Amino acid sequence: MSSNKSGADMKRRGFLLAGSVGAAGVVAVAVVPAVKHAVPAVARKVVPEGAGYQDTEHVRTYYDLARV
Repeated sequence: MSSNKSGADMKRRGFLLAGSVGAAGVVAVAVVPAVKHAVPAVARKVVPEGAGYQDTEHVRTYYDLARV
């Protein structure tokens, strides 16, 4: 009689395992399309070569005021 109980228990465990894996799959399918559309494509600003630090009037004013 114990072997019959064990077989039924294994079938139940298999059923519960399959149900949990199936539920996880459904959640993954529902989330993946939402993630693809949630991230907007950002256009990058084109910065010309050598457009780094520029010594302008407002930069010089800042340095003059920050000097201790």
